[in-house]
Amino acid sequence: MENYNIEVGARITELRRRRGYTREKLSELSDVSVQFLADIEKGRKSMTISTLRKISAALLSTTDYIVNGTPDRDGNSAILSIINTIPDKNKKQAEAILAAFAEAVGQNKLI
Repeated sequence: MENYNIEVGARITELRRRRGYTREKLSELSDVSVQFLADIEKGRKSMTISTLRKISAALLSTTDYIVNGTPDRDGNSAILSIINTIPDKNKKQAEAILAAFAEAVGQNKLI
């Protein structure tokens, strides 16, 4: 299990650095203490699914990549991560906005 935690922590560290975030910034974005985040990154602690989802959303990554190292083949992880952070009561609005955006881009109406 410890080895698994080290792999997960390494992927979080890699994504954090790629985004240009400090631990403090990722801590703030994911609502996780800096110390707990450091423990996760170093493989000393594991996290709940809820924490994993918060961290992956803050890093605009998929939970699958963080847990398994599975690459985002279709390039949608950033969009999906953002969508996953939207409260259920606002998902219909977000869907309408995305549909309008997709239509505008498809018709080159975007300014």
